[in-house]
Amino acid sequence: MNTTRASRWKILALTAAMVLALFLALSAGYRLLTERMADNLLFSVLIADRELVLDGRTLEQFNRDLAELSASQRQAASARLDAWLDRWVDETYDLALGAVPGYLDWYYSMPGSYLRLFHAVRGDLDEALMARLSGHLIERSGFEERLASFDAMLGEELRRTLEVEGRAVRDELLQRYENRQAKADPDTVRPELRLDLDSALGHAFTASATDIERWRVSAQASAVAGAGTLALVARRVLVPRLMSLTAVQGARQAVVAFTARLAPRLAAAIAASGGTVAATSPSGPGALVAGSAVFLTAAGTIVVTDYALLKAEEAMLREDQQLELIAELEASRDGTRELLREHLQSALRHADGTFWIQLAQPYEQAGVGPRFHILDLRPGARAE
Repeated sequence: MNTTRASRWKILALTAAMVLALFLALSAGYRLLTERMADNLLFSVLIADRELVLDGRTLEQFNRDLAELSASQRQAASARLDAWLDRWVDETYDLALGAVPGYLDWYYSMPGSYLRLFHAVRGDLDEALMARLSGHLIERSGFEERLASFDAMLGEELRRTLEVEGRAVRDELLQRYENRQAKADPDTVRPELRLDLDSALGHAFTASATDIERWRVSAQASAVAGAGTLALVARRVLVPRLMSLTAVQGARQAVVAFTARLAPRLAAAIAASGGTVAATSPSGPGALVAGSAVFLTAAGTIVVTDYALLKAEEAMLREDQQLELIAELEASRDGTRELLREHLQSALRHADGTFWIQLAQPYEQAGVGPRFHILDLRPGARAE
C-alpha cells in the first residue's frame, strides 16, 4: 500500500512539472509572438519635415537614439549658454573697467580738483564723489544699460541656442533613419501609429515664458536682495563698495586736508588786495585796479601751486586708486558670473522635467506601450 501511495505522489509531481514546463513554454512563446508582432507594427514618424515609416524594432532603436541625442544636445546647450554667459559678463564689466582711466583723468584735472574742493567746503564731498563715480563707471560707460538688458538678451540666447540644438537632433535622426524605413509601398502602407516628433522636439527645445520668468525671479532676488532689477546691483551694491576702498578714501582725505589749508591762503590773498586798496586810496578808482591786480596775482599763484600739488597727489595716489578700483570691479565681475551661472543651471534643471514631458506627448497621444515609450529611456528613468 505504501508503494502504491508513493507511486501516486511521483505521478502527481511529474504531472505538475510537465504542466509547469508547458506553461512556461507557452508564456515564452506568447511573449516571443507578441514581440514579433510588435516588431512588425508600422509607425509613421514625422521628423525634420519628413515622414519615415519604421517597423517596431527600428522604432525601438530610433527611440534610444532620440533619448541619447536629446540628452547630449541638452548638455551641449547648457555648455553653450555657460560660454555665452561668460562672454556677456566679461563684455559688460569691460565697459566699467574701461571707464576707470577716464574717471581718474577727471579726478586729477584742475576742474575736477576745484569741484571736489567746492563740495568739501559745502560738506557733501562723499555724495558728490559717489555721483561722479557712478556717472563715469556705471551710467555713461553703458554698464548700467547693458545690465538692464540682461533678461531680454538671455531670452534671445536661450531661444537661439535651443533652436540650434533641437534642429541638430532632428537632422541627425533623419540622416540615421531615412534609409532604414520599412520595406513597404509608401502609397499603400497604413502605419498603425503616428508620432509627430517635429512638433514635440520644437516644444521641448524651447525656452518657455515660465522658464524665463523662473530664471528672472530667481536670479534677481538673490543678486539684488529684493532691489527689483539686475541693473540696481551697480547702484546699491557696487558703487558703495568702490567708495569704501582704501585708496579712494585716502584721496578723499587728501582733499579734506587741502581744504583746511586753502581757507587761510584765500584770506591772505584777500587781505593783500585790501591792503593795496587802502594804500592807494588817495588815487581814487585806481586803487580798485591795483587791489584787483594784487588779488589776481595772489590767486594765480594759488592756482599754480594747486596744480603742482594736484600733480604730486596724482603721482602718489592715482596708481593705487586705479588698481583698487579695477580689483574691486573684477571681484564683482567674478561674483556676478558665478551667481548668474548658478541660477542659469538651476533654471535649466527645473526645465528638464518639462522637456521630457514635451518629448513624450506624441507617445502618450498614440498610446504606445512601455517598450516604445520615450520616458522609459530618459536619463535616470530606471533609477526612479
